[in-house]
Amino acid sequence: MTSRWLFFVALAAALLASPASRADAPPRVAFAVVIGNNRSLGHRRPDLHYADDDAAKYYAILRTVAPERVSLLADFDDDTARLFPEARAAAVAPTRAELLRVGVSLAARVQAATAAGSDVDVYFVFAGHGDVDDGTGFIELEDARFTAGDLELWLRSIPFSRAHVILDSCNSFFMLGARRPGGRYYATSEDAARSLAARLPNVGVFLSTSAEGESFEWSEIQSGVFSHVVRSGLLGAADANGDGAVSYTELAAFVANATADVPNPNMRPHVFSRGPGGRDEQAILTAASRTGAHAVRLTDATPIRIRLRNRESLPLLDANQEGGLPLVLTLPDEWTDGAVLERAGPTGPGTELQSFAVPSAAGDLTLASLQPIAARGAARGPAEIFQRLFTRPFGPRAITSYLAEVKADPPPVYGVSREDAERMDLLLGQIAGAERGNRLLAGTLYLGACAYFGAIGVSLIALDRSDAATTKTSADAWGTAYLGLGALSVAYGAYTLSRPWSGERLAADYHEAEARGDYARAFALANERLDALAAAEARERWGRRLVGGLGVLMGAGAIIGTEVSGASIADRIDTRVIGGAGIILGLTVVASTYLIESPIERLTTVWHRDPSLVHIQPTVAPTQGGATLGLVGTF
Repeated sequence: MTSRWLFFVALAAALLASPASRADAPPRVAFAVVIGNNRSLGHRRPDLHYADDDAAKYYAILRTVAPERVSLLADFDDDTARLFPEARAAAVAPTRAELLRVGVSLAARVQAATAAGSDVDVYFVFAGHGDVDDGTGFIELEDARFTAGDLELWLRSIPFSRAHVILDSCNSFFMLGARRPGGRYYATSEDAARSLAARLPNVGVFLSTSAEGESFEWSEIQSGVFSHVVRSGLLGAADANGDGAVSYTELAAFVANATADVPNPNMRPHVFSRGPGGRDEQAILTAASRTGAHAVRLTDATPIRIRLRNRESLPLLDANQEGGLPLVLTLPDEWTDGAVLERAGPTGPGTELQSFAVPSAAGDLTLASLQPIAARGAARGPAEIFQRLFTRPFGPRAITSYLAEVKADPPPVYGVSREDAERMDLLLGQIAGAERGNRLLAGTLYLGACAYFGAIGVSLIALDRSDAATTKTSADAWGTAYLGLGALSVAYGAYTLSRPWSGERLAADYHEAEARGDYARAFALANERLDALAAAEARERWGRRLVGGLGVLMGAGAIIGTEVSGASIADRIDTRVIGGAGIILGLTVVASTYLIESPIERLTTVWHRDPSLVHIQPTVAPTQGGATLGLVGTF
């Protein structure tokens, strides 16, 4: 039986691999939209320098995947126009109207390709400024915002098989529209994955920055750091298993590995990656389908750390391959004419460089077999901040290490802006201030009680002998008891004054966690602890109600029992006084639980009723033959 099953499995595999089976597979067609915008709307942030350069470089790469099917929206400065004349000739203004027009045209072209039986991939790439307003993310075009809701409707209007969204902007996570599930102020990777699966199941996303991190540029490479690393990976440096395709997992591991040694954690790109349908093993780009591209295959036995420069000496790619693995780079033809490969020496990046002309021959090559050429000018050392980019070799071992770290680490936190973090800081500051005042008052009262009980105890032991009915033994016993109460009061008062309360500790812990660099995780942990403290105080409130209710019942029961028992007038009066006091005290305790909230409860209520938690806005997206009207936001 086993051999029979093996026979059928082998037969099925052979059929799947047969030319007839491959011929039945639908042809794959790709379309792309690339946007680069240096300017910030309203000058809210300094203008970028290299978003247009990044757009031109993405355009060159995607033209090899989607020839004659790439739309470029960018306004080039003079230097970029000189470096990339072909891209400049194809570019249109990066305006909202142009992007919507491109969307309508793209929907029609994709519809035609799908009707012809093609499997269609669509790429949406943006480099520029992004921001967030009332929890809604947006990217900044030349004349207007393009919000998360706009992008969702734009994508929904196109009948692609798969889409790949690459965003290099501040606050890029907010463009997913996946934050605040269940009323929270933040989202984890699992939250975002569920949200995307429900709303855009066939869309893959690859984003820089986990929250409101800056998108850093580096003048040495004339590019955003994230975009340069991503392009290096897409050109083949991230193909760890050598299958000619770069998957979402490989690219995420490549970016993490290449930037792991940047000293400042806030300057490392924080990546959110998810393949279409949640399948991270899917390719974001493959080498097999490229045209107008030149493959360079290097098979050195030792680790290969190289940089590609074009004829203008512009850095276009960096790679650091593990030893013994082939490094296959698929480069646009326009980049290879006059280009050189620089190999870093053993003492560190930017030193002892060897330069080689990009080989034109196909087949396996080694850098050792190539004739070095004279370097173009002095060796270029990397900028101070990013001198540790690409220091770690990449390959299967790096992938294994990356996956192990991802599995071991807690889920990353996304969707927390600097504004959110500052609001949390203000909230915790208010809680800490209120609790500090209550704690100091309580401690002072305990110390006052100590003085009161101490004075009574001393007077009983040493001074008060006027009552002939009180024996010395009895006075000493009561005096000692009062002194004991005083001692307990001073001990508890000192403890109260010296030990911060839970809200104060939460504020201090939040500041400490923020100082470690990951303010998004600090925010999430503080939010969870705040909710836990509010829940604990709510339980304590019910406990006080129970105690107060018991006091009322006991007082009322004592009065009723004495009244019906035929007790003496004196006993009934005493019981009325004591029982009445118990009823009043119990009612006061119960009433206080309804009328008075603790600082944590009151401010947590305000926090969760913040209007920015619910943000709904109308969106309109033109489609072929009409328009789509929708309401988007977080609920």
